[in-house]
Amino acid sequence: MGPGELRLLRRLVIDPSFRQAKIADELDVTRSAINQIWHKLQTDFHVGIRSNLDYGKLGLVLIFGWAQDSENSEVLVKFSRWLHTNPFVTRLTKSVMSSTMDSRIYFEAILPMKNQYAWFKSQIERFRKRPYSLGLNVEVASNISHHMNLGLFDGSSWGFSHDFRLEASFGVAKDYVRVLPDVDSVKQSETSSAPIVDLVIAAAIESNYHATASEVKMKISELGLESLSSRTLRRRLARLRKIITLPYVNVNDIGLDQKLMVCVKDVNSNESITSRLLNAQASTFPKARVLSGKELTVLDLETPLTVDWLTMSQILSGLVGNTSEICTFIANNHEIEKRLESVVSHLASRIPIGNDSHRR
Repeated sequence: MGPGELRLLRRLVIDPSFRQAKIADELDVTRSAINQIWHKLQTDFHVGIRSNLDYGKLGLVLIFGWAQDSENSEVLVKFSRWLHTNPFVTRLTKSVMSSTMDSRIYFEAILPMKNQYAWFKSQIERFRKRPYSLGLNVEVASNISHHMNLGLFDGSSWGFSHDFRLEASFGVAKDYVRVLPDVDSVKQSETSSAPIVDLVIAAAIESNYHATASEVKMKISELGLESLSSRTLRRRLARLRKIITLPYVNVNDIGLDQKLMVCVKDVNSNESITSRLLNAQASTFPKARVLSGKELTVLDLETPLTVDWLTMSQILSGLVGNTSEICTFIANNHEIEKRLESVVSHLASRIPIGNDSHRR
């Protein structure tokens, strides 16, 4: 990555909502130069501006968790198959090697609170009971955050230290964890109802923060839903961007080829100190996504291959102490990696044809 591209990307990470014209003004370069660099970033590094959503305001909840069992477990295979058949499952990641020497499956699902959440939980309980007796930890996400630290990147390599510097950074932060802010985090609201069109708009914004009314209108048409005027769509786009989204920069193919999952369960704390610590310190990693609930926290990391994941896991285990159970595992490529759009498409397909309030 050249210096011009890195400069633009670093500015964009500071405020992902900036459009090209604003970036040109901030960096004091021509718009055509920014446009040229932007297209190169998209082509070479798949750069995009996505949105971290408040699912609660859309009547949805994001469920996350993990299943664990011995290696070559047939029960884990059956659970994985069930996840593959569920249209609301948006993430499925299996472990290659774990710090606890077992096999794990991490999963996420985006569910309508009213008519799918209870059913999904009942199916999870089925796998917990005999004859399966599968070890399962599942929660509703209350906070979701995305982080990228380009200060560690010089355009060709990463200067991330996974040993004593990481330990020192977390150790200092631990003393102030109760007052540290949750940076770039979206707190999930209590669920409220939302029309299907708002879900379509939210799905578009999630994939592209700057999605246009014409793009949304085309998607509404593809789903066979009742059309809205371009003016109405523009108003709704502006409103939803304001109340349910926090934009972030997504970039790939920049030397972060090792996927790690850090799964934490707080066992002795009413207020999750570990969760607050991981949320506050996630920006010390090159690229991170954090999901947390009442007891569970997941740190979804992308790191250079030079990072010794086991050493890092031991450091994190020492920091959380005996108040938490922690497992770090090397993850394979996501077997399922979907976005809200896939869930919305499924929900739209289930709307009766004769429902005039939604269908054309």
